[in-house]
Amino acid sequence: MRAAALPPASRRSINRLRPTPLVRRLALAFAAMGAGASAYAQQSTAQVDLPATQVSAGKPAAYGAKQASTGALGDKAVLDTPFTINVATQELIQNRQAQTIGEVFKGDPAVTANNDGYIGEASNITIRGLQLDLLEGYKVDGLAVPNWGSDVPLEHFERVELLKGLSGFMYGFGTPGGIANFVTKRPTNTFGGSATFGFTSGGTLKESIDMGGRFGQAKALGARLGVVHEEGDTFVDGGHIKRDSASLALDARITPDLQWSFDGLYMQRNVQGAYYGIIPGQDFGVPVTEFVRTPRAIDGSQRVSSRGSYYETEIKSVGTELNWAATPDWNVRAAYRYTQQNRGNADSAIQLTDNAGNFSELQYSSYQRYQYSQAQVMANGKVRTGPIEHELVFGTSWQSLTQATGGFASTLLGTGNLYDTSAFVSSGATPMRVPASDGLARTSRIDQTSVFASDTAKFNEHWSVLGGLRYTRFNQTGYNADGSTSAKYTREPITPTLAVMFKPVQPVTLYTSYVESLEAGASAPITALNAGTVFGPLKSKQVEVGAKAELQDWTFGAALFQVQRGLAYLRPDNVYTQDGMTRYRGLELSARGKLARDWTLLGGVLFMNSENTESDASVLGKRAYGSPRFKATAYVEYAVPPVPGLVLSAGGQYVGNSALEANNSNIVPGYHTFDVGARYSTKVGGKPVTLRFNVDNLTNEKYWLPSWGFILVQGAPRTFRASATMYF
Repeated sequence: MRAAALPPASRRSINRLRPTPLVRRLALAFAAMGAGASAYAQQSTAQVDLPATQVSAGKPAAYGAKQASTGALGDKAVLDTPFTINVATQELIQNRQAQTIGEVFKGDPAVTANNDGYIGEASNITIRGLQLDLLEGYKVDGLAVPNWGSDVPLEHFERVELLKGLSGFMYGFGTPGGIANFVTKRPTNTFGGSATFGFTSGGTLKESIDMGGRFGQAKALGARLGVVHEEGDTFVDGGHIKRDSASLALDARITPDLQWSFDGLYMQRNVQGAYYGIIPGQDFGVPVTEFVRTPRAIDGSQRVSSRGSYYETEIKSVGTELNWAATPDWNVRAAYRYTQQNRGNADSAIQLTDNAGNFSELQYSSYQRYQYSQAQVMANGKVRTGPIEHELVFGTSWQSLTQATGGFASTLLGTGNLYDTSAFVSSGATPMRVPASDGLARTSRIDQTSVFASDTAKFNEHWSVLGGLRYTRFNQTGYNADGSTSAKYTREPITPTLAVMFKPVQPVTLYTSYVESLEAGASAPITALNAGTVFGPLKSKQVEVGAKAELQDWTFGAALFQVQRGLAYLRPDNVYTQDGMTRYRGLELSARGKLARDWTLLGGVLFMNSENTESDASVLGKRAYGSPRFKATAYVEYAVPPVPGLVLSAGGQYVGNSALEANNSNIVPGYHTFDVGARYSTKVGGKPVTLRFNVDNLTNEKYWLPSWGFILVQGAPRTFRASATMYF
């Protein structure tokens, strides 16, 4: 049986490694339901096995995935798409014991982390210099979910698919950085599962269970359950986390050609000791005595916020889908998802007032609610017109995002120094907490209705052309505290996609593509003088020329790209504005595969140049903020032949320097980190067991992560993770 390990974990005492009563009850109930279920020999196209973990041999996998979801284009072979796509399999996530999206794609040369959910507000990433949209850039099974100030619980997903660049035709409105699509774990053909217990340095423990199977007449019904509990002190001094999540996936094979599925996800997450960010020199009402440059980096374990800082997140998400194989060549899919995210926080913004590291700590407290609904119907199939084969996709989509805020407060907590943690002087103010019931009122709503269609015309085994159009009616409305409308924008754009693909031989694809996209206008952050101001939609364009190859045990990728995007930034006078254009140009190279029978290598490089080409004189010709000019990554695994089941690993990344602000007043230094790990697969009591141990940032590098065009968050320190997974 194939089973999934659920990422590592955390708890304060060994006694707490025992499953919680909830976990035990759910496990016993589900085991009873599945007892006696026999193996089901055939697997439908929508059916997946639990992610494979090699427990009988030490041979490492290449972590490849040949298929990916591409929104309005449907499920496609990665080799047959004229875009750059990276798929992180559950096996890779488990073996690297990744906890955040930044850790998942650490080995991707086009991806850099710009925050960490255990230190800062939440984990997020930059793709080719463009930050992933927290409200439009995250999808679950292709449909939108909000992810503002939280971390998606990775344990409940089969894989994470990263589409790099513009996605206007495929997914509608969204930032041009890309799309992260989280694919839900689905019921398995054979009943079984796994239990994982883990530890992260600092004192965090985690326990999780993942199980699934089929039952009923002809095994027509399927279910899969996942439960996770994480709690303990984090690697940040005085930091603490408590996280609980659960997922349930059901499906029913109504007929051989008709399948219904449902999934639900619930998560509660509370992090204490994290902070909003360090802000060099911006004037938030506290005098700045001199021009403040990027400070010397501090240790990742150092607590910056004084007291009372917290982030609380609750996520409720349900989705359902009906999939009909109407004919051997045509498929119809109807899907719906609703997600609600509730978020309360006390943000500590650390305003540096001079170059000696002195700062003022301002705390902002608020409560927000995000509600996202999306429904989509699409059909895809094949027809022929003479010698030309057409792969057609057409459909319609509706989605609505509502944001509401329940109260807002701010206060000056005191002053301190980055390099002397004992120097903090309290202002006497009490740390704040805004209750959820404190005047929850709608602040904005975005509605989108779209129609899309595409045709991939295959002229012969070598040449094909893709053309696609999406028409969207976009309405964005802002509201005042009394419920009246503060701003309203309506747009009806048509976003095209055009690509030409050439296969000189079947395992190789050469392509060129053109994509347009729009994104919702920027909103001024809470620290700006014009906080809450909503701007109109931004337009982006992308041209990409690339090559892909899948050769035996190797996959290669190369892409030249150019993106032009509207510019939004914080001016030196602390006013947020949307004005001008930024151009991103780059070359991305990547490879993964087998160096030899026992050796696996993943790696790549990114060369990039960004420039503000149209804007205010203060930023014209400057680099785009948060956009490194170079990144290189490498990760290698070695299966030790004399010790079957033992795999050693090592990896590293180098990230070049980047501009902190739009006017390039501060440059954030580049950094490098190294990771090592080992895993051992064996059997205990006849059950497969995998032990994993990883050390991230082996040399304890001190570095900054730039975010949002004006803040800094320290990078994570040397971190130890250990876990044990048993499969049953």
